[in-house]
Parts: sequence; structure tokens; C-alpha cells
Amino acid sequence: MEFFKTRKIEIVSSSGTLSVTILPKYPWISVPIGITAILFFGLFLYRSWAELSLFLRTMYVWAIVGGVLALVYQLSGREIIEFSSDKLSVCKDIHGWERKKEYQTQECSGLEWERGAGEDRQAGLKCKVGSKTIRFGEGLSEEESIEILVALDRYLPEVAQKLRSYPDAKEHFITLGLGNRR
Repeated sequence: MEFFKTRKIEIVSSSGTLSVTILPKYPWISVPIGITAILFFGLFLYRSWAELSLFLRTMYVWAIVGGVLALVYQLSGREIIEFSSDKLSVCKDIHGWERKKEYQTQECSGLEWERGAGEDRQAGLKCKVGSKTIRFGEGLSEEESIEILVALDRYLPEVAQKLRSYPDAKEHFITLGLGNRR
């Protein structure tokens, strides 16, 4: 069903900073369906207002308000990821409201794409910051993540090397499995 989903990723490099803007990914068919559902609930509420109890009126009004807010959230959210030599910043912007988190590049390692884990977690990028793992770029496909990581390698190779390193990894050791012998 990826055919019905649209996404636009803008990658811009300027003066030692790589900025990745990820616009929302949603099925284009969900917009008319969402508007139709909201209008249906609104019309039903209008026609049967007098017969409904106060509880049902409240529930329908909440459903309509929630539907409108969900549609606005789905259409207007974007994520801006900025890589520079000293910091990694992740900014979630929803119709003018920003939530920005910044991390020191020296503390970051293990930047990679992570496959989604069902309903619990969407696919996207993950990175270790100290002892905790941060996740960003939710919903990115593997191809989109590769595009971002290649741009990072091309425009900021020193930063890419630092972010994609695994300082605690023991990949240079060959384990022979000698402890498993009977």
C-alpha cells in the first residue's frame, strides 16, 4: 500500500550543517474519508440533538473535535533533523508549535535505520546518546533512511563517522565458539 502514501524529504546542506525536513506521510485517501466521517457525525448530531442524552451529546462533540484535530495533526506535522559538527537536533513542528531536542555529537553513536516493530514502534532512525536510545524520523522507509545517511556521508563525513560508530562494539574480535565444545 506504499503507492497510496506520499512523503517528501528535503535535504539541504549549508555551512557545516545538514538539514533534513520530513513532511508527513499519510494515505492521500484518508483526507476525504476523514472529512466525510466528520461531516457525517456533525450531520447526525445536528439532526438528533434533541433526542440524545447529555452523555451522548458530549461523546459525539468529542468525536468531532478529535477528528478535526487528528486531521490537522496528520496534515501539518513535520520533523526537522539537523546534523552539525557539535550537535544533533531533532525538531517536531506541528502547525507552528515546536518541540526541539538537541544532543551533543560527541555523546552520539550507532546511528542506523530501525525496522518497525508492529504497532508499538514505527520504522525510523535511532541513535545512542550516552546510555539511552533516541528515535526520530518515524515512518521512514529503508530507502529514505539510506538517502539521508548517504547525504550525511557526502556532506559531513567526520560527523557521519562519529554518529555511525559503535564505541562499545567488539566487531574486530573473532569468536570461535570454543566454549560450546563438549
